[in-house]
Amino acid sequence: MPRRAEIKTGRNLPLATFVALGLFGLVLLSTFVLNWLFLPLLTIFVCLAVSELANALNLKSNQVRRNDLLLLTPILLISAYFGGLQALLISFGLGIMFLIITTLRSGIDDFNNKISKSVFALTYLPFMATFVLIMLNQDSGPLRVLAFILLTVASDTGAYFSGIIFGRHPMAPSISPAKTWEGFAGGLGLQIAMGALVFTYFFEAALWKGLVAGALLTITAVLGDLLESAIKRDAGVKDMSGILPGHGGVLDRLDSLIPNALVAWALFSWLLT
Repeated sequence: MPRRAEIKTGRNLPLATFVALGLFGLVLLSTFVLNWLFLPLLTIFVCLAVSELANALNLKSNQVRRNDLLLLTPILLISAYFGGLQALLISFGLGIMFLIITTLRSGIDDFNNKISKSVFALTYLPFMATFVLIMLNQDSGPLRVLAFILLTVASDTGAYFSGIIFGRHPMAPSISPAKTWEGFAGGLGLQIAMGALVFTYFFEAALWKGLVAGALLTITAVLGDLLESAIKRDAGVKDMSGILPGHGGVLDRLDSLIPNALVAWALFSWLLT
């Protein structure tokens, strides 16, 4: 019988749960009650995540233009919120041009690595995160945002507990030793169930649509988690920071949500028409 994979979460579960519930409460407040609060709240969190990512990427060499990214992040978010997809794409393209110019001004030494990492950081965090705002401005926007969060949390929760109880076969031991195929199966099962419930009761949509959304968003949630784990392993850090007790950094909390924002927007736009 395969030996159970060693899973050392290093997490204070009660504290992590308390912090997660507090963050979830802020999301509910800013989407359903104080709508004006969501944009500045998301901007703050994404800027913190961008700063953490830039710091991690710069541990080996100072290649990522952290201040430029912090300048561009609110511009992309504001563009998406007030101007939609077209304004976002324009801002994103201009942002890349801005990074090229500022990187060239610093010299051509190691230019390829510098611009590649900076454009990656701009795409990975602020660009993908903006799709939460685009979802929010669609029909039933607050419900779409809530559904996207519930689906992603279901994947993380199912994978966490299933991995602890049943985990025996590591999924990607060189990237994230604690992540197992049994955990993936648990996350997939819970997220599919959550998808069925959300699509049925939130949107009165066909059951199969919730099953499809749950399955696909599980895959991208895992990819987001593995991507952040790879970044941390390459940088030689355990957590992106210690700003969120029980979780680590902001990016440690957003790793699955960020790629799921883009995919959820695309899926909901297709399935809820």
